[in-house]
Amino acid sequence: MKYLVLFLCFLSLPTLAQIKLPANESGQVQYQEIVRVPDSKRPARQLMEQARAWGEQHYRSNLTTEQQFDQEHNILFIRSSYLINNQTIRYTLTIEPKFGRYRATLTDLVAENNGMNIPVRPSSVTVDDIKRIAADSLKNNNLIEETAQRQADLYDQLDKSCRATLASLKAVMTDDN
Repeated sequence: MKYLVLFLCFLSLPTLAQIKLPANESGQVQYQEIVRVPDSKRPARQLMEQARAWGEQHYRSNLTTEQQFDQEHNILFIRSSYLINNQTIRYTLTIEPKFGRYRATLTDLVAENNGMNIPVRPSSVTVDDIKRIAADSLKNNNLIEETAQRQADLYDQLDKSCRATLASLKAVMTDDN
């Protein structure tokens, strides 16, 4: 019986665990990849053409996406959003091609909900965080646990979405065709 209780506790830990997203040195959520393409002699201009074509294809159904190309510095800025659990998460994707490689940086993540814009923090809140913040004003443990779980789910889905975006770009950019 004691082992069954420990096993059940072990299974419930991941559902209430804090989700950590990658962050840069200033503590802002940031996903970044530096990718070498198979053709190491592929010029930056050709890589930018591929990146822009990918952006047009990948974001064609998202009407709020903005793309800006800085021709002088050969940088593509894409401002778009994910819709996760009826919550909009805005972000900026920066693509910087160089000779035979590129750097993709996904950052500036901001959650929008009911007119409020809140930067996405590197870690989801835990039950203990909510209890500490709420002090004595919130005593419903089920509500606290549900809130922490919803945010952990949101962070998990956001992490998957960010990684999927970068993987989609990488698949196109590293394709030899």
